[in-house]
Amino acid sequence: MFENIIGQTSIVRTLRHELADRSFPAAVLFFGSPFAGKLSTALEVARVLTCSAEGGWSCTCPACRKQRLLIHPNTLMLGWRYFDTEIAASADVLHRTRRLSAQYLFVRSVRKLTRRFDPLLWEGEESKVRRFESVLVEMEEHLDTFEPVFPGDPVMDYERLGERLERVVALARILSKSLSSDNVPINQLRRASSWLHMTALVGEGGIGGSASGARSGTKVMILENADRMGESSSNYLLKLLEEPPRDSFLILLTTRRSALIPTVRSRLRPYPFVERGAAEQTEVLKRIFHERREEHRSLREYFLHWEDVDPARLEILARRFIQAALGREDEAGSEKVLSEIQDNLKPKTARAFGRSFLEEILRQLLALLREQALSPFLLQRWNREIRRHQQAFITFNQQPWLTLESLYHSLRTTR
Repeated sequence: MFENIIGQTSIVRTLRHELADRSFPAAVLFFGSPFAGKLSTALEVARVLTCSAEGGWSCTCPACRKQRLLIHPNTLMLGWRYFDTEIAASADVLHRTRRLSAQYLFVRSVRKLTRRFDPLLWEGEESKVRRFESVLVEMEEHLDTFEPVFPGDPVMDYERLGERLERVVALARILSKSLSSDNVPINQLRRASSWLHMTALVGEGGIGGSASGARSGTKVMILENADRMGESSSNYLLKLLEEPPRDSFLILLTTRRSALIPTVRSRLRPYPFVERGAAEQTEVLKRIFHERREEHRSLREYFLHWEDVDPARLEILARRFIQAALGREDEAGSEKVLSEIQDNLKPKTARAFGRSFLEEILRQLLALLREQALSPFLLQRWNREIRRHQQAFITFNQQPWLTLESLYHSLRTTR
């Protein structure tokens, strides 16, 4: 179990014990910094929970095969994530290496997106996804050829590989843009709850199978970026947590534990994911993404590369933005900083740059706090303003430049 999780030794040890002992709780919260392996860990938990054997890493039971390809009907995935970046990066890995592990990486990255279009999540609202049916069908046709080889399966045909990968990446961009920026619409949460309460979709679930006394039909719901739920969705989730269905498990993921409402947090067992060290991040880049170049100092920098954002430029601009907001730049200097930021908001990458810039501001503020160059009280107030603007940018789809300009003036007047 968890051989694919690099770092997070303490959590992996705990999860192995709880799963082997069948004491894993029905509702949990995986929280911590980005790129810490929260989703990969949640998917491995789902595999072990639904395994019909003993949950071993190399298990070839039907349930484990489906889980590795993210097509198991008793695992449901909800919530927003930035799909395009991961899909583009994994496509590059497959194109460069043509390895079995790269096939898994690519197929799984795409299915993290397509599983958000599971029919049960859109019952009664089929018209909203009908225009994307042809895109989904074409993507699945491509994925059928990319799926890893099992005994007796034909070997993957690499003819026109680059062209086919580019096509899937393009289709993925179309799909991801069609999803609501709201983390989990309450209608989807209601349908997910009904699904959890239904009898088993398949009879192969439950670690250890019937021989070990486990019940079949174990269901797992994974909810990403849970902190971005609206009030109505949060309140509905609370009702679900108060009376969780039998044989069901809810795994919530977030980078901002404090943003969840206290009543929801109190009903989840927390599992803190620490930020991976430099050596561990390098190991992830080498083992998972087969990246041997030394130009990426971290996973964050690696993914910024795929969003066409220069990490060094981002860091410099964020520092100057903060200095200007602190009033340490004259009027001409402040105007120049804002102008340079606006120049970096290219049409195709504006949203990626805006999101990354907001995250970089928070990183730089924490660095200033550690250097005792910023008051913790000011950091607290600024953090509140930055989070408010992040919500406007992400949830309400506010324009990047409008968000950053508004944030600058808010910080200037917040002392």
